[in-house]
Parts: sequence; structure tokens; C-alpha cells
Amino acid sequence: MDETERTSIRRTSAEEPRGEPMLHVLQVEDDSVAPARRAILGEIPLRIGRVEGNDLVLASSEVSRHHCSLVLQDGRAMVTDLGSTNGTLVDGRRIEGPTPLGHGTRLRVGPFSLTYLTGPRRALERAAEIERDLDRAARYVRALLPPAMVEGPVRADWRFVPSVSVGGDGFGYRTLPDGRFVFWLLDVMGHGLGSALLAATVMTLLREGGPPGTDPGDGAAVLGALDAIFPMERHGGLFFTVWYGAYDPATRALHHAAAGHHAAFLVEGGALRPVGTRNLPIGAGLSLGRPDAGAVPVPPGARLHLFSDGTFETLTPGGKQNGLSDFLPFVAAPPMPGVAEPDRILRAAQQMAGGAPFDDDVSILVLDFP
Repeated sequence: MDETERTSIRRTSAEEPRGEPMLHVLQVEDDSVAPARRAILGEIPLRIGRVEGNDLVLASSEVSRHHCSLVLQDGRAMVTDLGSTNGTLVDGRRIEGPTPLGHGTRLRVGPFSLTYLTGPRRALERAAEIERDLDRAARYVRALLPPAMVEGPVRADWRFVPSVSVGGDGFGYRTLPDGRFVFWLLDVMGHGLGSALLAATVMTLLREGGPPGTDPGDGAAVLGALDAIFPMERHGGLFFTVWYGAYDPATRALHHAAAGHHAAFLVEGGALRPVGTRNLPIGAGLSLGRPDAGAVPVPPGARLHLFSDGTFETLTPGGKQNGLSDFLPFVAAPPMPGVAEPDRILRAAQQMAGGAPFDDDVSILVLDFP
């Protein structure tokens, strides 16, 4: 090994070569604009707006035709609103004039979140490669999610918003041969590829029939078997929470069991009813055996809300930590005409977070029982 190789090995990510070119990047945190996910800033203004002809097109009615621009001035990024209708927000505050940006500053343009990043070229290129891996993992998990159900004894609709760093959310549902409808939502601890891949593995197992030798309509048996299959010492120290339900249309009974997961919420006649059981998370190191389970009647017209904790564990623009109790009034609120219920819940979650990107995956599953 020559001295050049030794030097390369000793160098850490924080020890970039002197004089390495710096990049100034605007990153769009939204899958729908993946072709323009990153834009490099320079001394020529980067214009952002709704219509073609802008350097970065963000197609939404909440974005003005020519919304804002960014430019480098003496090596520092500046953003200027171009008289947009809804304004440009920097870290949650509407700007009035040219505003400087620091590394990690978050912008809000209509419904879109953008992040300003700056650093040595190689550092940002390595970060971009990690981001691409996480994006592939998020797309893989999304490919496992079921289509919405608009007919039948149960109607199901959902929204899934992966976080910037990708968490470990997953959910699904299917109808058994005997007519029972089973569904679940799980949340693997942590973020990154490991969490996403474990979520995908469990989702696939449940989708393809569940743990061998168990009745998929028996939630307690399913969770007990999962705990035996996925001990955290054999899965990178990861464990997960899960809520599992089995609805019988013949009796209108919903059998349920949860492991480490907060309750689901049944809305009937304007009242909110928690549905859940208290058990340890799956794979946490203490055998679940057969966890506690429960059953509730489901009256006609009832609606069940099931969501991950990333939906409500957010920070307000003032830095206050939100919790489940802050979110439940939104769940209990009446439906909005012309707005799908998962969209209404997602908007409430975004409102609680002040429009900032979610730090954890957001999964929202809404079931209607005609």
C-alpha cells in the first residue's frame, strides 16, 4: 500500500481536500417532482414557479406562475419572493424581502417543501447516493401497498408519505376465503434501509398468508408467531409495533390485537372510540406468547382510523412537541365535502407540523363499514 492509499483511508468525511469545489443545492422533498429533485444554484437566478419557462416547475394551484427565485451573492444563497399569492416561507416564516439561507434551511412553496444544502462537492455527492438508496427503498415499500377498495363489505383508502430519511412503516389488507377481512399497520423502529427492508419483509409475509400454521383471522396468534420469527437479535437490533384486525361481515365483529402500537379509533355517530390492546412490541426481546386481544361490534356506517405515530409526533413551528392527544380532535372532526378522508387527515397532520417535512413515515389507513 502506497502513501496515497494510506492517506485516502485515513481521511474522514469531515476532512475534505482543501480547495474542493463547494456546491449549493436546492432539494425538493417530494416524489412527484423526482426529475427535478435537486437543482444546483449559481450566480444566475434560479426561478421557481407553476408554469413552464421557470427553471424549477412545481405544478400546483398553490404555486404562483412565477413564485420565487434563488441566487448566489458573494457565495451565499439568497431567496426572494416574486410577489406570489401565497408567499414563500423560510423555516415556517413568510419572507418580505431577499432572505439569506443557511445549510439545512427549509423553504415552503405552496404544498412543496424544499431544503437548501451546501458543502464540498464529494460530501454532497455521497449524500445524494445515500438518498437514492433510501428513495429506492421507499419505492419498494410503496409497491407492496394494496390498491384502494371502493366496493364490498369494507371500503379501504390510505395515504403514505415516506420521510426524508425513510422510516419503517408498512400496512396492508386482504379478504380471506371465508369472507373475513384482515388488515394491519406496522412501524419498525428507526430509519434507513434496514428499517424499510424489515417492514417490506413483514408486509410480504402477511400479504402472502401470514406466519405458517396460524389462522390469519386470529390476530393474537399472528402477532405471537411474528414475535417468534423476528427477534431483534437476529434482525439488526430492530423491533416493530403492529396493529392487527380481523373483521367478520357476518357478525359485524372486529377482532383486534396490538403489539406496542397505539389504538386505532372507531368513529360512530360522531363519537371517537379507541380500539386496541396493550402488549410489548414484536421482537423486543421478551416473548409475547399469546398477546392480549379484544373484539368490538362495528355498527353500520362506522369508520375506523388507523395511523402511524409519524402522523402526530411532530413539532409545531414554535418547537412544541405534538402528541396523540393533539391529533385526536382532527380525527373526530366531521368529514369535509369533496375531500377523501385520508387526505383530510393528512392535511391535519401537515397543519400540526407547520408544513415542515415529516421526520418519520406517515401512514394513514381509513376503513369504512357500510
